Order: sequence, then C-alpha cells, then structure tokens
Amino acid sequence: MAVFALAVGVWLSALVGAAPQSKNFTGAPETFHARAQVATDAARGDVYVDIRVQQYTPDKDREAVLKALQTGGETAFVEAVRKAPVAGQIEIGKQTFTIRWAREVKDDKGRTITLVTEKPVYFVGAGLPGAKSRAGYDVAVVQLKMDSAGVGEGVMAAAAKVKPGEPTGVQVDDYGSEPVKLLSVTRKIQ
Repeated sequence: MAVFALAVGVWLSALVGAAPQSKNFTGAPETFHARAQVATDAARGDVYVDIRVQQYTPDKDREAVLKALQTGGETAFVEAVRKAPVAGQIEIGKQTFTIRWAREVKDDKGRTITLVTEKPVYFVGAGLPGAKSRAGYDVAVVQLKMDSAGVGEGVMAAAAKVKPGEPTGVQVDDYGSEPVKLLSVTRKIQ
C-alpha cells in the first residue's frame, strides 16, 4: 500500500484547513487539460485528461465531509463525498468521473486545487500478478499546483483510500505503487 505522498502537507491543508477560497482567480467554472503519466513496475504510458470544475465546495459541505471522516472513518467519508453536490467532472478518454469535492487554496506561488471523485478512476497495476485487493479504494484524489498564469502540474491517486491519520488527521493511500503524474497542466477559463 503506497501512501499518497503528493506534498501531503499542502494537500492536507487544502482539505482540512479553513483557508478562504482564492479571490485573485476567476474560479469556477474552469477547465484544466493535462497529460497523465501512468507507471507501474512493468510499464509506463500517457493519456490526456480534462478536468472541469463547475464549482468549488462550500465550507459547510467541506466541514460535513471532514466530520464524517473524523467520526466515522473512511466508510463515512466515502458516503459523505457521494452525497455532496456535483462539483465537476474528470474525463479520460471516453470515460467521465464525477467530482464531489473541489477546493482551491491560494499560496504565494499561485494555488493548490484538490479534487475528490465519487469512485476510483483506475486501478494502476491491478492486472499484474500478485496485485493487491481493490477493496476500500473507493475514490480518486487529484492535486494540482497552478501558478498565476494558469500553468502547473499535479498528481493523482487514481484509486485511493482516505482515512483518519496523523499528523494532520487525514491520510491518503494510493492503490498504485506511485501517484499518476499530471504534466503540462493548463487552465482554460470557461
């Protein structure tokens, strides 16, 4: 089980922190286009990803999801995410995945955008001999680091477990042996 190490401190501050939504960006709706670099011990490949954010998650919905995680663990977290309003979609090829959590947090270099889908996107390495069980990997988590010009990079746990953990209270475990890299991320205002 790989611990999703995508600058965990930054992601967790976006998830847990009560930082206000960025006011220097136009925000949603907006679209991001990226090249996803998927890797296992046996193979590597690229695929293009479009991320459409229709709205960022309001504080009351963010708090409800976090409370569910803290009081009911990963099962309650997944249930709360699936009940949250639709925030956007991730498109990979002909498949579309619903985003139920979208959060942007401004920092001195731009902003960090964290997204959670209502189901996993892909189980990287699941077809390999000796692959681990898919049980409990119920969502996907994406983190984008965007500069003020709308260019950036990111990572994705295409199948993830989100559970209570130390030191910040949240731990994201990635099904894959390493997160999917999102390269050449560009932002397009809708």
